[in-house]
Amino acid sequence: MKPFRFAAVLLGLALSMAPIAGGTALVQAQGFESKDTGLVEAGQKAGFNTQLPCRTEPGGCIPFFIGTAVNALLGIFGALFLVLILWGGVQYMFAQGEPDRIKKAKQTIINAVLGMIIVAASYAIANFVLTTISSATGGGGGAETGAQTSP
Repeated sequence: MKPFRFAAVLLGLALSMAPIAGGTALVQAQGFESKDTGLVEAGQKAGFNTQLPCRTEPGGCIPFFIGTAVNALLGIFGALFLVLILWGGVQYMFAQGEPDRIKKAKQTIINAVLGMIIVAASYAIANFVLTTISSATGGGGGAETGAQTSP
């Protein structure tokens, strides 16, 4: 079971970095735009679609693509969690009272749950940190969202 635990820890560490990369839309150089860089013209000459809606946002489409990849990975890991839980249940049903097989089935279920907790916690912590940094650096929230005063 040690290789499985190592894989679960490695997976958790990888996912703890994914939200940080996916949250680059929150923490980036203020005011960066790709208008006058020549990238649009080069992309059009190469035959790429340059009319993506995120093209005009600060930072371009990179945060959008990273966010899409993170969401896809979270979906894959959720499906993997479901498969591991089902596999542990099948192992438990076919253990036929043998203590070693029951222990192995329980360990599979425990490892799956621990892996999912690590994934969820890493995503939540990274999201909280990035949101806090973004609001502290003027990326949202703060005094400008308060009540308006009349002149």
